[in-house]
Amino acid sequence: MLRSMANFLIPSETLRASKNKWDRLALQNARYFVLTDFGEKITEEEFEESGEKDFTELIAGDEILAHRLVDFKDKTVLEIGCGIGRITKFLSLRFKKVFAVDISAEMIKAGSERLQNLANITFIANDGERYPSIEDSTVDFVFSYIVFQHMPDKKIILENLKEIRRVLAPHGVAKIQLRGLPTSKYNWFYGPSFSKDEIENILGSLGLKLIKTEGEKQRYFWIWFSK
Repeated sequence: MLRSMANFLIPSETLRASKNKWDRLALQNARYFVLTDFGEKITEEEFEESGEKDFTELIAGDEILAHRLVDFKDKTVLEIGCGIGRITKFLSLRFKKVFAVDISAEMIKAGSERLQNLANITFIANDGERYPSIEDSTVDFVFSYIVFQHMPDKKIILENLKEIRRVLAPHGVAKIQLRGLPTSKYNWFYGPSFSKDEIENILGSLGLKLIKTEGEKQRYFWIWFSK
């Protein structure tokens, strides 16, 4: 009850403030703030291994994606909130084309330098809501993990969902992780949470079809949807 009241009274972070925050965190310790599970002294080897593990479990091993996309090698993928390319690297090794988008120009700079040998990745620093340079109906797969849970408010998330609808091809599919468990705005990692019914209504209002959900009322609340 107190947390809900505090969240109502405390203003939401602006996109400019969010960008500045993630730029600062990128310069401070990019690997750690992209993935806090290993602590502040996370090594490049641990960071890369975690990216490969998550790609294998969340994408390569996903039956819905295998059924919908059939084969990744001729497909285009958009990763929202790519950071410095933890999962991006492994997307590039399996997909034909990768758009890697992040609100932090510092994350994008570090990621493009880190993965400069991979020519099929286009890194894009965006405003937190739009995906510039990506044409309508050209993306086969949209993916985002540990990102929407940090977006400052539901309006910003709605704008991102509108952009996903714009760029997603008619046969395409999106797999997005939201926050299903509320947290406090006092936390640096705050983001709004959703229920299954709420997100289904939002997607429906945008003309998007919910395929599946997993992890409702948990921190990692996954949704699969299509046009």
